[in-house]
Amino acid sequence: NLDGTFGYWFPKGALIEKLSRMIGFLPMIYWGRFGIPFGIPHPKKLTIVVGSPIDVPKMDEVTKEKIDEYHQLFVDELIKLFERHKHSEGYGNKRLKIA
Repeated sequence: NLDGTFGYWFPKGALIEKLSRMIGFLPMIYWGRFGIPFGIPHPKKLTIVVGSPIDVPKMDEVTKEKIDEYHQLFVDELIKLFERHKHSEGYGNKRLKIA
């Protein structure tokens, strides 16, 4: 559980591993607030930050090069936004990794 929003449990063992491979997923149970299965998540602080708009002109023909150009611009702005706010949100020692 990465952020404590939900608790979870999943069965372990050879039989479950075989069943999971057959059906394509691992059955698990998760619960939220008040112990309700599949229920309301535990409350967590959520911070939303908004960056500057990226102006994308209307194009008659969209090329892969233009898509790559504006995608890189978006990623660069996203990294700047993270760097600008990471200390105030408790991520001062973290680095944003975009794969």
